Amino acid sequence: MSEALIRYALSFFVIFSLASLAAMICERSGVINLGIEGFMIIGCMIYALLPKALAIINVDYDSYWIIIFIASIILAILGTFLFSLLHSFIVLKLKTDQIVSGTVINLLAQGIGFFLVGVENLGSSGNIQGTISPILQETPAVSIYFIITLIFITGLFGYFKFTKIGTRHIAAGENPNALDTAGVSVNKYRFIAISVSSCLAGLAGIIYTINIKVQFAVPDVNGIGFISLAIMVIGQWKVLLIVFVSFVFSIFFTIGKMINIPNFTFGLAPLLPFLMSLVVMVIASKWSIAPKEAGIPFDKTLR
Repeated sequence: MSEALIRYALSFFVIFSLASLAAMICERSGVINLGIEGFMIIGCMIYALLPKALAIINVDYDSYWIIIFIASIILAILGTFLFSLLHSFIVLKLKTDQIVSGTVINLLAQGIGFFLVGVENLGSSGNIQGTISPILQETPAVSIYFIITLIFITGLFGYFKFTKIGTRHIAAGENPNALDTAGVSVNKYRFIAISVSSCLAGLAGIIYTINIKVQFAVPDVNGIGFISLAIMVIGQWKVLLIVFVSFVFSIFFTIGKMINIPNFTFGLAPLLPFLMSLVVMVIASKWSIAPKEAGIPFDKTLR
C-alpha cells in the first residue's frame, strides 16, 4: 500500500510538474496556452494509438516492445508538435484571441479522440489500449520519469536564471517592444515557446497514460491540464514555486485516488483535490502577477 501511494504521488508530481511548467514556458513568452489539456490528450492518444494499430496488422508486441515503446513516444511528441502549429498560426499569424485558440485546441483534441475511439477495430470495446513496457511496469517507486523530471526542472531553472536566451524569453512576455528594438524576433521566441510547451504537455499526457490511465477509453486526462494551469498561477510563474505547488497537489490527488471510504457522500472523495485547487487558486489570484504582455499579440507597427 505504501509503495502504491509513493508511486501514485511521484507519477502525479511528474505529470503536474511537466504540464504546469509547459504552461509557464509559453506564458513567459507572452502567449497563453490554454490548450495544455488538449495537447495532453493528443500526446496520450497518439502514444496509445500506435501499438493498437500494429496489433491490427499482427505485429508481435512482445518481441519488439522496446522499439514500439520508443517509437510511440517519439511519434506522440512529434504529433503534438504538429498539432501545436495550429495554435501558433492562430495566435502569431492571425493574432486571434489566445483564450479562444486554446479552447479550440481543447475541443478539437477531444473531437479527434472521440472519432478515433469510435473507429471499428482501432477502438474496439470502446477503448484504445496503451503500450506498457514490461520493464516500466516493474520499476521501483523512484522511476526514470521522476529522475528525468528533476533534471529538466534544474535545467529550466538555470535557463531562465542564468542564460541570455532565457532573459530574452522572459522579455518576450514582459517587454516585447524592447526585445524587438534590440533586433530580436519576438514571434520567433513565442513560436519556440509554444512548440516546446505543447510537446512538454504531450509528454505529460504520455506519462499519464502509462502510470495513471492505461486505457484511452475516453479522450480526456481528467482535467489535469486545467489543474496545471491553476498550479502555474498559484506558483506565480516561477519554476521552483510551481514545482513545490505541483508536489502539494500530487499529494492531494494521491489521497483522492487511493482513499476508500464506503458511502462517502456518493463517492465525492476524488473531487476533493479539484475543490481544493479552486479554493487555493481564488485565494492566490489576489497576489498573482502574470507576465505583462501575456495574451497580447505582438505588433511591431504599434510600437
